[in-house]
Amino acid sequence: MFPRILSANSGSQFSDFKAILLVDTQGGNDALNTFIPTGSDLDTGYSNYTKQRGVGIAIPDNDLMSDLRNLVNSSGQLEFDPTDKQSNPYYDGSVDESKSYMKGFYLLDDPQTFDSQIAVNAMMPELAYWLDEGKGAVIQNVGNISAPYTKTELKGDPTILPPSLFAHNVQNLLAHLGTAKSMTTPTGWLGKLADQWGDVNGDPIYRMNINLSGYGVEHAMFGANSVPMNYSYRGPEKLENRIDDDYEDWVNNTRTSGNQDIFRNLVRSLRKSSYSETKVTANDWDDINNQDKPFDAVVDAYGKKIYQDESPSKAEMGMATVVNSRVVDSFKTAAKLIAIAKKKGLKRITLSIVVPGFDQHSHLKRDHSVRIRGLSLGIDAFMRAMDHKGWLDEVAVVSLSDFSRSTASNGDGSDHAWGGSQFVLGAVNAGNYGQFPDLTVGGDQDISQRGRIIPTTSYSEYYGKILEWFGASSSEIDNALPERQNFNSRTDLDFMA
Repeated sequence: MFPRILSANSGSQFSDFKAILLVDTQGGNDALNTFIPTGSDLDTGYSNYTKQRGVGIAIPDNDLMSDLRNLVNSSGQLEFDPTDKQSNPYYDGSVDESKSYMKGFYLLDDPQTFDSQIAVNAMMPELAYWLDEGKGAVIQNVGNISAPYTKTELKGDPTILPPSLFAHNVQNLLAHLGTAKSMTTPTGWLGKLADQWGDVNGDPIYRMNINLSGYGVEHAMFGANSVPMNYSYRGPEKLENRIDDDYEDWVNNTRTSGNQDIFRNLVRSLRKSSYSETKVTANDWDDINNQDKPFDAVVDAYGKKIYQDESPSKAEMGMATVVNSRVVDSFKTAAKLIAIAKKKGLKRITLSIVVPGFDQHSHLKRDHSVRIRGLSLGIDAFMRAMDHKGWLDEVAVVSLSDFSRSTASNGDGSDHAWGGSQFVLGAVNAGNYGQFPDLTVGGDQDISQRGRIIPTTSYSEYYGKILEWFGASSSEIDNALPERQNFNSRTDLDFMA
C-alpha cells in the first residue's frame, strides 16, 4: 500500500454518493469488433465495415438479439440454462470460441436509443443485455487528440500529432493523463481532481482513488499531492501474516548514524502508516464478507451466486479456453468496495481495474473472443450487484484503451490504430454518442493507408462529461483536463444522466 499524502485543500463537500469504475482494456481493444457499426450509411455503416475488414475478421450479419431477449426471465434478468447449450445465442454448438465469435451480433435496435446503428459482439451477451436495458452508452471514435484536426492539418504539421502515436506505453499513459500532447507532468485526470478536492471523504483512512490493478500502475489516479490506495484484485489484505521477519530485523538493527538513521526512521514511519491503513481496511473487508454480505443473493446469468459459487466453466460457456478469473474478481471486488464506501458514509470514490491482453495482431477470433467474454462476465457481476442494491444511478463504469485497431485486417488480426468506441454503464442517458467515422482505408479520416482513424472525440471531452456528473466544477474540470478547452461545447456528448 502506498503511503498517504494529504492535500492542503479542503475539497468539495457533497451530500450524495457517486463512484467511477475505470476499466482499462489494455493493449488496444479492437473496438470495431466489439461494437459493430450496423447503420446503412455507405461510409460509416455495416457495408463499408465488411468491405474494409474483409470476411476474415468481419462479424457476419446475423442478429441474435431476439434469441437473447428470449432468455430474459420473469424477474427481467438474463438467464442461461447451462444444460441446454443450444439456447445460448453466442454458443455455436461446439467448444470453440473462435466460431462463436463469428456467429453474429446483438443488434441494439431500440429506436429511442441506439436505433439499429450499432451491435454488440456475440461473445458479450451480458453487456448487450445491459445496453438493451437502457443502462449504457457507446461513445464513438474516442482517442488521444489535443484539438479537432483534419487529415490535411495533421499531414501538414506532424508536430501536432500525439507523441509516439501507435506505441502502447505512451498512448496508454496519455489516455490516463487525459492529455494528448505532454507527458512532462505525469499527473492523471483523477489525481488532479483528488488534489483539488483534498480529503473529500472526511475519513482518516479512505481516499478518493483506489487502484485494483494487478497488472500495472494506473496513472490516471496519481496527482501532485495525492496517490491512490492500492489493493489486490481480491481486495484489502491483512499485514499480520505478511511481515517479513528478516526485513523487520534489518529495519531495527541498521546502524544509527547520519543519513542511515534518518532513512530508518522514515521507513518506520511509513510502515506504521501503511500498517494502520491496512488493518482498518482489512477489517472493513472482513465485515462485508462475513457479516454484512450485501450481495450474497445475487446470481449471474448462469444462475450461480456470484460471490459464493465458482464462475461458469469452459464447457458451460462453450469455450476451449478459460476466461481470466482475475478480471472477473476485480469487478466483484469493486462492488464490495462500493458497499464499504456506502456503509462508511464516503461521498466520492473512483476505482480502476485493468483488463489485459488486447494486442491481437493475429488470432483475433480466438484471442479477442476470450478477452471480451471475461470482460462481459465481469461487467455483469458488477452491474447485477449494483442493481440488487439500487445503486446503478450512483455509479459510472468508464472504459478506456491505448487506442483502437486498424480498420484493415492483416489477415488474422488487426494492427495498432487510433480512434475507437468506448462505453459507459450505469448513470447514463442510453444511446450512441459522438460521430461515426468514415471507415474507408485511405479515406478522409485515415491518417495512414491501414485504416487508422483520426479521433473525433478526445479523451479530455469524454472524461469531462464524466467529471461533470461526478460533481466537479468547470474550473476543476479544466484544471484536470486542460485540453478540453480546445474543443467547442457539443450537444452530441451528453451521455451522462
